[in-house]
Amino acid sequence: MLDTVEKTRTILVVEDNVLMRKLFVRCLEEGGFTVVEASDATSVMDLMRDMAPDLVVMDIVMPGLSGLELIRQIRADSALAATPVLAVTNLATPADKRRLTEAGFDGHVSKPIKPKEFQASVAGFLSA
Repeated sequence: MLDTVEKTRTILVVEDNVLMRKLFVRCLEEGGFTVVEASDATSVMDLMRDMAPDLVVMDIVMPGLSGLELIRQIRADSALAATPVLAVTNLATPADKRRLTEAGFDGHVSKPIKPKEFQASVAGFLSA
């Protein structure tokens, strides 16, 4: 009998709000993911190069460099451009969603999150 070991997926969470970041991390770790945290966008490009995450879960409204500016940088970098990035935001109008897609996000989850739905959304996104 062969044991099959599924590679643990690594997710980079970029969220400036400490409570929201802790909630995201707890939900994802309970879902079986390995999670690395970033409290702002300034170190994300280096973190992505160092760890090659399977997915980036990113807030949009952050001080300094916004999520929209950061996604443009990620998509412009040939080494990082293919990394899937999921926006987590309270910007939920159809125009907001279109703007996120046009900016380069692969998907989005609306805040406030519901932990089990958030886990399921991320898992579904990674298996798609």
